[in-house]
Amino acid sequence: MLLCYAAAAVLAYLSLRRLASNRWIALTATLTAFSSAYFLYYSDAISGETAIDLFAVMLVFHGMAVFEQEGRFRQLLPKICLALLLGWHVYALLPPYIPFGLMRDLYKKTRSEVSPPPPPPIMSTKARRTLYAALSLLRSRYLTLGMVALLFGVSVLTFNFTNEYFALNRETPLTELPSFKAMIKRIGIEPSSHSEYLSWPAFPERQFYRIGIMSLPYAFSPSFVEQRIDAPSRLFVILGIAAFGASLIGLLFFRRNNILLSTLTLSGFCWALPMRHNTAYPWHSFYTVFYIGVALTLFSLILLYLLRLSNKRVVAALSVAALLIFVVSVLRMATHLDNPNEIGELHQTVMADSETIRKSTEDGDLIHYIAISTFPENIMMTFAYYLSGRIVSYERTADFVVTGVHIDEIASLTPKNRVAFLYEWNDYHGHIDEIIKQADDLIIRSHFDVYLSGSNLTYVKDDCREDDAVPPFFLALFPVDESALPVERKQHGFDNLDFYFDNQAVQRYGRCIAITPLPDYDIARIYTGQYIQQADGSFEHPWEGEIHLTQ
Repeated sequence: MLLCYAAAAVLAYLSLRRLASNRWIALTATLTAFSSAYFLYYSDAISGETAIDLFAVMLVFHGMAVFEQEGRFRQLLPKICLALLLGWHVYALLPPYIPFGLMRDLYKKTRSEVSPPPPPPIMSTKARRTLYAALSLLRSRYLTLGMVALLFGVSVLTFNFTNEYFALNRETPLTELPSFKAMIKRIGIEPSSHSEYLSWPAFPERQFYRIGIMSLPYAFSPSFVEQRIDAPSRLFVILGIAAFGASLIGLLFFRRNNILLSTLTLSGFCWALPMRHNTAYPWHSFYTVFYIGVALTLFSLILLYLLRLSNKRVVAALSVAALLIFVVSVLRMATHLDNPNEIGELHQTVMADSETIRKSTEDGDLIHYIAISTFPENIMMTFAYYLSGRIVSYERTADFVVTGVHIDEIASLTPKNRVAFLYEWNDYHGHIDEIIKQADDLIIRSHFDVYLSGSNLTYVKDDCREDDAVPPFFLALFPVDESALPVERKQHGFDNLDFYFDNQAVQRYGRCIAITPLPDYDIARIYTGQYIQQADGSFEHPWEGEIHLTQ
């Protein structure tokens, strides 16, 4: 992933060097843009394979720059096909690029001195010339590019669906294939349970907030932890609006290559708008990197303006400053937490634990299926990557359970692991049965029975249907001493550990089980249940309950 990020930066530099005709401007703009927080945060580098997608976008943009300057159209077609094999974000470049190119072709052809065919008697010369120019666009290379990208993308999608259909023994209809269901969910055909992020006052605010983060090197921005809280910072929203507006206005004055720079500037929104049901959520923060186009355009235009006012030596000196900004941003990111190596150590530990789990479940050519529960989403994705081929979605056939909760009552098959612990399914399931037998531990009896066992909450539902586990679970913890709360929660007075069943639970033989570890501070009251958001924004609670641990 880091190599893909580096390759994307190199392609950005090569593209800007062509567009600005100055290597120092290209170098300075690239270093400054890639100094933003989300390019330096390790977890975002591996989330959703964003580095691969970004490399694909920059590969196609470089191909567009070569085509615009040298007319080499054939080199662009294999680049866009290769990029579509790496990710779908390439399509974000086409909505602005193709219409802009067609409009320019139409303008040139209407001004052309080439004589069109003889007109029908009723047509004027101007109307005939306009019609001839419009029909000639059917042979435009911009239209050819769009058709090639569309047909190749449809072919890839068809191959994926077909492969998935046969992998599922040809028993699952198209509309029930996991990839198809994920696709319609992301483009918004299915209703979302988080409509508060999709409303038009909230959605553009978050997108401009992301542009603001991308437009400010981390060396000059507030702490990274403050940037990632749920409520967007007003400072970054204003900065994002200013950066986006300045880029568009600047293109009116620097008309050279403005089609390509406009494409780069608008590409982030061209992905975010149609994929609004996937890009709106704050936990999908890795999509921020696709607003890199605004930063690259903005810094390039600023440097081009400075070059007009001064000389090349000043711009060359600024490249040294940009390198220092990049280094300071990297060093500052490395120390933004109390433990400077916390993020790196966590993922290294997850990778090491994954390797141990793989070795523990090897049995010749037999693949043992593993259920995963009780992990934050970013760690879940890491496990999915390293345990590929061994994970099942609904764990009716799982042989083992991997959980972040260390259960003292049963023996872990990976006792030396630090983050993820492997248990036999029968031992794990038997442990749940023991908890249920202890009537004193029963706290809430409802759609889900909730048990307090040691420092864990265990949610259990027998005769559980798949629909029972779809609504999000809410879990609010009210401590005895509010000073024990995390900084971002102190203003609310309780800790929020809401979760989705898929992220923290297993389901097998009709029983749903979720185990949630509790923090180590003293808890006065627990409020938990499930909720469904209605169309009017209100919440319905299918079940809820309170646990009072202190008088």
